[in-house]
Amino acid sequence: MRIQILTRQVGLCFIMGLLALVVVALENPVEAQPLNLPHASGQVLRNAARDGQIAMVRSSLDKGARPDAPDSDGRTALMMASYNGHFETVRLLVEHGAKVGLQDQFGRTALMYAASGPFPETVRLLLDKGADENRQDKEEGFTALMFAAAEGQTEVIRVLLAHDTNVTMTDKDGDTALDFAKKNGHQEAVEILSVPDNTRRE
Repeated sequence: MRIQILTRQVGLCFIMGLLALVVVALENPVEAQPLNLPHASGQVLRNAARDGQIAMVRSSLDKGARPDAPDSDGRTALMMASYNGHFETVRLLVEHGAKVGLQDQFGRTALMYAASGPFPETVRLLLDKGADENRQDKEEGFTALMFAAAEGQTEVIRVLLAHDTNVTMTDKDGDTALDFAKKNGHQEAVEILSVPDNTRRE
């Protein structure tokens, strides 16, 4: 149940726009201004965040890019960086005001994206910055813990449980995180989620 997001192709319109600027500069050598890539655009910021290009992310933010500018599906740079576990990029975005609680059009948060991968430190950072561990998405009612359990991300599960995540929450089908771990054959995750609350340790 690893969340599928993001094409790695830069939009055709964006590329054509840059080519048009180059043509103008070549045809008007006297009047043309120096060509500067639009580092302040939301698309450039999101692409850089997705790929963990922290220098480009910093440049885009310094040039005025809005940290929470969404794509057509409502996904932000923070969500994209979180999905790929780019810890330093996530931290930089948060330091520049990126909101950890935003949801995309499916109701998924940066925490959910991070929790579906092997990124416990990124998950911990988002939790420390106020991410809601019990938020459910709009489509299926999944929580960050359910995403982690479905993928067998045991270290992420431990981090979430240490932040008092509700293990009894159910999705729209009535399944809990434990059910997801069982259905996907993640025995260690099953064992962790089966431990009584008062005996758990991170």
